[in-house]
This record gives sequence, structure tokens and C-alpha cells, in this order.
Amino acid sequence: MRRAATRVAALCLMLLAGSAAAAPRIAIIIDDLGYNRAAGEAVLALPAPLTCAVIPETPHGRRLAREAAAAGKEVMIHLPMATLDARRLDAGALHDGMSEAQIGAVLDRAQRALPDARGLNNHMGSALTAEAEPMRRLMEQLRHRHLYFIDSRTNAATVAERSARQAGLAAGRRDVFLDNQRDLLHINAQFNRLLRLARRHGQAIAIGHPYPETLDYLRQVLPLLDQAGVRLVPVSQLLTAPVATAGAAARPGRENG
Repeated sequence: MRRAATRVAALCLMLLAGSAAAAPRIAIIIDDLGYNRAAGEAVLALPAPLTCAVIPETPHGRRLAREAAAAGKEVMIHLPMATLDARRLDAGALHDGMSEAQIGAVLDRAQRALPDARGLNNHMGSALTAEAEPMRRLMEQLRHRHLYFIDSRTNAATVAERSARQAGLAAGRRDVFLDNQRDLLHINAQFNRLLRLARRHGQAIAIGHPYPETLDYLRQVLPLLDQAGVRLVPVSQLLTAPVATAGAAARPGRENG
């Protein structure tokens, strides 16, 4: 059944191939790297320019980030942030009420652990990303460090992307979660949604996780992207110029970014 589902997925991707003057571009960020070494190495083994989002203070984060950079993959800091349900956070998290200096100290530790990181996205953060002042403080720190920001959009009320742009950062947002259901057919539907958005807008950003189902799916479909007329690129290549914008309508998220 699993093989059949994968074959269906590949066929659906092929059928989405279309003509365009310029190939639409997608980026796929793999979040939550650092806890499971084998899962992280499986991501690095994929022969594609995936973007690797590593949680800094994890058992295997430093090593996986070094190996990702050596393999030519882009590395991001996947920074834990406070949630609406007040769940227990990973070490090195941002909490409400932190001063800009305290946020800077957290980022100092993260950059020492992941010196190859070029940007940052939020891990969870449904509470903090909806708060204007903590986001302003964070983005000021990222600006000084020349890091870009991707909003994982775990809360429809997020102000993180807008804050990043107001601070002059290169910034972007998650358009699709690939694997909020760990099922090959669902992942396929989300991947094809990603392709539709990329064809409509010229580019789109997805977030996935190092789940066996996700990696199995990507092994099957990434080699088909050329035939589908789509380019996979590091996420930094999709970021818009840093300009102030009025916040666009948020896409609802979930607390696994």
C-alpha cells in the first residue's frame, strides 16, 4: 500500500508539469534537526539543495549543521519560542519579557553552536510571534548579525514577518506545511499545493520535518522536479528585498514549525 501511494504521488507530480516562461522556484526547509542524528543524516543524504533548520542546543545540532554546510546545504537557526499553550520549551528558547540584551545573548549561543547559519526561523512560537515588542527586539538583533528571517507562521496572528521587514531584514514566510499529517497521500497533496502556488506566484516556501514518511516522499519526487519544470533552491534565494510592508493576511499555522 505504501509503495502504491508513492507511485500515485509521483504520477500526480508529473501531471502537474506545465509550461512557463521562467521556471517557478521552490524552497523546502526541513525543521527540527538536531535531536535525532540518523534522521538528520538522512536529510543530508538527499541530493538536493534543501535548507536545514537546526535547533541549536540539541545533542547533534552542531555536528549536523557542520555536515550540512560541508554538503553545500543552507543552514538556518531553528529557534524555540514561547507558545500559547505554555508548553515546555527546548533549551535556548526566547520567552516573553526578555530584553533585547537577553535576546542577543540567546542568539550569541545559537551562533556559536551554528556558525554556518545564514538565517533564522521560529520553532513553535505561537505566542511570541504575535507580540510586536519581542519581535522588534529580535529583528534588531538579527539585523546587526546580517541574518535573514523566515516566519514559520504557527499563529495566524503573527507579526514576525512584518517586524522583520520593518527592521530592514531580508524576510519570507512559510506557504505550505508538507507533513502536518504524516501520510504519503497527504504529503503529496501538500507538495502539489506548493507547486501550484509556485506556478501562480513564481515561488513558494514549504516546511517539512525529518519524518520517515516525508523523507521517503522526497526521495521519490525530488528527481522529478526538472520534468515538472520547477527549480528547488535554498530559501535565501527566494527572499524579497527588505522593504516595509503592511502585513498581509496570515495563513493559519500549527505549533510544529
